[in-house]
Amino acid sequence: MKRILSITFALTMLAALASANNGHGGDQGYADSDTIVSSSGTIFVTSTVIDTSTRTATTTIKAISSSGTLIWTATVSNSRRLVLSGSNLISATESTASDGTVSTTLTAISTSSGSVAWTRTLSGRVTSLEPFSAGTYAIVVVPAATSGGSASRSLVAIGSDGSVLWTLSLT
Repeated sequence: MKRILSITFALTMLAALASANNGHGGDQGYADSDTIVSSSGTIFVTSTVIDTSTRTATTTIKAISSSGTLIWTATVSNSRRLVLSGSNLISATESTASDGTVSTTLTAISTSSGSVAWTRTLSGRVTSLEPFSAGTYAIVVVPAATSGGSASRSLVAIGSDGSVLWTLSLT
């Protein structure tokens, strides 16, 4: 009997957690959250809310000092994930045009103010972002233009100011 009560309690708690994380606001649910810590100790806490009726997502970023003080709050629409690169948080937002062309917009959020530092749109789908000392490397995949064709892949080095430093074909 005691085991059945323990299992029932555990299942009830799991159901409550699932409901709390996925049921806010009727057609809105929390999809993801993440924590990024900079070398200075600033903590960037992200949470993403998905509006299931419009299929859009809004990511809220909160910068918190190492002493626990809220520094700033910013929002990014339809961001897949954030990567800390130097003094910026880099966000990738993918879009598909009516002709099927895929592009990804990278948005850099300043870690000191929460404002947009720069944006850069790349043709193709950014599948990976990796910071390096002078910016961010992006792996970009451009889908085949025709059925049965092959996709092209490239490595793009993006400077900390948003400029494209160089591009190397990986195909």
